[in-house]
Amino acid sequence: MHFFWPKSFLFLVLIGFLVIALPLIAVLVSAEISMYRLADQGARTVLNSVSVTQESAKLVEQVVNLERMARQYSVLKDSQILSNLDGKQKELLTSLNTLERLMAATSQKEKLAAILRGVEALFGALQDAPGDDPMLKGVLDEFPLLNQLARGIHLESQNLIVRDIGHMMEASEVKRRDLILQAFFFICLTVVSIIVFSRLISRPIGEIDQGIRRLGEGDYGKPITVTGPKDLEFLGKRLDWLRERLGEVEKEKSRFLAHVSHELKTPLASIREGSELLSEELVGDLNEQQREVSKILCKNSIQLQKLIENLLGFSAEQAKLASLYYHRVNLEGIVEEVLEDQHPAILKKELNVETELEGPEFLGDRDRVRIVVDNLVSNAVKFTPAGGSILLKSFPQGSIGILEVADSGPGVPESEREKIFQPFYQGGTPSHGYIKGTGLGLSIVKEYVSEHGGQVFVGESQLGGALFRVSFLLDLQQQSV
Repeated sequence: MHFFWPKSFLFLVLIGFLVIALPLIAVLVSAEISMYRLADQGARTVLNSVSVTQESAKLVEQVVNLERMARQYSVLKDSQILSNLDGKQKELLTSLNTLERLMAATSQKEKLAAILRGVEALFGALQDAPGDDPMLKGVLDEFPLLNQLARGIHLESQNLIVRDIGHMMEASEVKRRDLILQAFFFICLTVVSIIVFSRLISRPIGEIDQGIRRLGEGDYGKPITVTGPKDLEFLGKRLDWLRERLGEVEKEKSRFLAHVSHELKTPLASIREGSELLSEELVGDLNEQQREVSKILCKNSIQLQKLIENLLGFSAEQAKLASLYYHRVNLEGIVEEVLEDQHPAILKKELNVETELEGPEFLGDRDRVRIVVDNLVSNAVKFTPAGGSILLKSFPQGSIGILEVADSGPGVPESEREKIFQPFYQGGTPSHGYIKGTGLGLSIVKEYVSEHGGQVFVGESQLGGALFRVSFLLDLQQQSV
């Protein structure tokens, strides 16, 4: 069905709009035509009924007048009356013709014909034997019957109005039912069209959204395919091209980190060994200033080693090269070790460090748990101003072990609390350390904690700064990856 797709997304939307609008337009046009025909038929029926009623009433009056004038003539023998009778005859004949035309579809034609015969017999008697009273009298004796026929026609015309109104109401009810059925059918058709075109329109949009989400999550392995109009298919191809380029960039970045970090370790080892030799005065005695310089060299070489280890750890994690080795880990002991390593920096900034450590022990990779604790404590030391406070807590809570690191530094703004766990992201909060970080520490924390089935939460501490809460599963099965 690929070749049935329109060339553009806009054209697909227009087609959908037309398909959805056509049933509604059809309902409106059908309703308009039906109402017009019903109104026209009703108007014709009413006009015909009113005309029949008027003409039948006139016919009754004309028959009565004609009988009265004929009887006057039979008594007075006045020629003027005979002349007036001739005019009344013409009027009556006109009414009969009109009624015959209007009532062509009724059963009153015989009554009209009987009235016509009676009138013709009257004038035939007057013309053939105007002085023959017995013959005229016989014709006049038939007029009560003609009068009765005329009144019957008038009554029938009134009943005809009632019947026509009833027929109109029945026809309108039938039309109403037809319109309801048509409306229901076209509404169902419209709903089906809306569902179909909604899926057709939303499907390529959903595929594009899914592709963008996968790119945002760093999934560059699966191709991005968009089915739909030509312009959206082209957009899908461009997204797939972007996926390939991002995948290549990601590989190059990981390769660069691995190579650079590895190459930096060799000269760093020489620097550390040389600075330690100087500090231990194995190559000769040092004066006070030289000792101070050698301490600075040792301290900064250790800091540089941590940064390089972060780069190596991140590169290995991204490339899935590192293995996890699970052993019994005592969280309290690791925290104490890290605090011992951080002791010089804590003393230098005169920080007040308090601990509330209650274990716990769990299965995990000790080296990685130590890196997690070290990165969190290093962050707290770095961002806490001189003379500030740091509080560390560790305790079990059900099936998980909790580690909390709180400080009195500037804290983490809410807008950055999700971003700080992204690789290479460095927030806008100023640090109080001498060495600028790489933006990898917290991303490594999140990766390692996730590997242990835990989570990382960042919020605001009671000390006024940042609070990092890390959870580890206590019942994680020992395994080797």
